[in-house]
Amino acid sequence: MAYFWIENQNLQESGRLPQGAQPFAQVGPRLLPPQISALHQAFGQWGALGFSPGEIRAPRIWLTTSSTPVFQFANGRHPQRLMQVGLARELAAWLVLLDGYMETFVVIARARAHWNVDELAHALVFMTPAYLPPELTNGASAAHQWQRTAQALATAVADGPLAGAPSDQHWQEISRGVGE
Repeated sequence: MAYFWIENQNLQESGRLPQGAQPFAQVGPRLLPPQISALHQAFGQWGALGFSPGEIRAPRIWLTTSSTPVFQFANGRHPQRLMQVGLARELAAWLVLLDGYMETFVVIARARAHWNVDELAHALVFMTPAYLPPELTNGASAAHQWQRTAQALATAVADGPLAGAPSDQHWQEISRGVGE
């Protein structure tokens, strides 16, 4: 087993979990909205460094006390370079996973504060059972969960970019009239 995470803008690897790391499925039910923002920030660093954390499934994710996701890799595997689409595929699964532990509007609102509309639109393309891990789409509640997340993300993308200062952002209506 190998564990990978981002620390100080560098990919870290260890044969042991960082001290205090707990399974995502155990911590998930206790997450609060500010932690969702911190998780989005930490997850986004994978994309900034050009690496994929691999398949997004709760059993292979651990969280440190500082809300840093740690990804478990087995059988000598390790993070791969991102595909041409960037972090979009992984981001789609990440949003659906978080939606299982936090209200949809919080997950998407906090994502909008971190990723731009184009990045979220690219993730929306992969928010379908064909690309999501089976754990996030199989079963009645999981099917409803990914659909709810996809619908909320589509609405956020359609709303367009956020406007205002970082501490006071809101959606801004864009004129869509003919000839304007």
